Amino acid sequence: MYFAGMKRIIFVALSVLFIQMNTQAQYFVDIFSFNRQAYNIPSGAQTSDLFVNAFIPKVLKNGNTIFLRAHYEKLSMQRDSFSADYSSITLPIGMQVQLKNPKVKFTGLIIPKIAGADLGSPLSDVFQLGAYSLFTVTQSDKFRYKFGLYYNREFFGNFFIPLVGIDWKVSDRFTIYGTLPNSMKFSYAVAPSRVNTGIAFRSMTRSFRGEDVNTFVRYNELQLKAFFDFYITKKNVVFVEGGYFLGKTPLLYKNNDTENSVPSFLLKEGKAFPIINAGWALRF
Repeated sequence: MYFAGMKRIIFVALSVLFIQMNTQAQYFVDIFSFNRQAYNIPSGAQTSDLFVNAFIPKVLKNGNTIFLRAHYEKLSMQRDSFSADYSSITLPIGMQVQLKNPKVKFTGLIIPKIAGADLGSPLSDVFQLGAYSLFTVTQSDKFRYKFGLYYNREFFGNFFIPLVGIDWKVSDRFTIYGTLPNSMKFSYAVAPSRVNTGIAFRSMTRSFRGEDVNTFVRYNELQLKAFFDFYITKKNVVFVEGGYFLGKTPLLYKNNDTENSVPSFLLKEGKAFPIINAGWALRF
């Protein structure tokens, strides 16, 4: 009975679209993962970004699914003797509902988040609230398309993103999946069930409250990179990525001027530069 229930949970989880402040869907789900990406901003600041994620689904008797996702990020920057850390904790909670049309599912989430240099600050200084909605239309076992909307109340104002994407199993080895403008992957199984490789696009905009509550840091992340997934066991995956950062590096702004960044020794804008990322995932 226990194993039957677990199989059902895993089966439904495979179809659940989840968020880590970027919206993404694919033919698998990471129940737990952590990774660290690193790069050197041309201004000289060494930067690393740590991510930890957990995903918990609960299947209801009617076949719908409620789920909770926990996401932690720590952005660290250092140049000479100067350093800064910005963190966030996000707890998206939502539901996936099967609509009357058996080919269509709807996923909705509410996304509470705290983000800033000091997460112990008064809640009103670091709190953000967002929402996510996505319709998924399954055309076949190999193809589905998606459309929806993401919203978050960032420290620079209301932030809306229309969403559109596909999950397409082109062949037994080649898969395309993602939700634009946030992510898209072109994945090829070099050794099926052992090694995958391909090209990935990633875009994610977010903000953190600064050390001074009258300031915030805006981070417009945009990456184009190659990736490798190594299956150590059937469900344990080590992944490595390398490519270029093409977006805007973290920049400091005042609350009353969201257009013009504030000069900073650490937070300077840089042009395209290399970036690496590595991590581990428990994948189903």
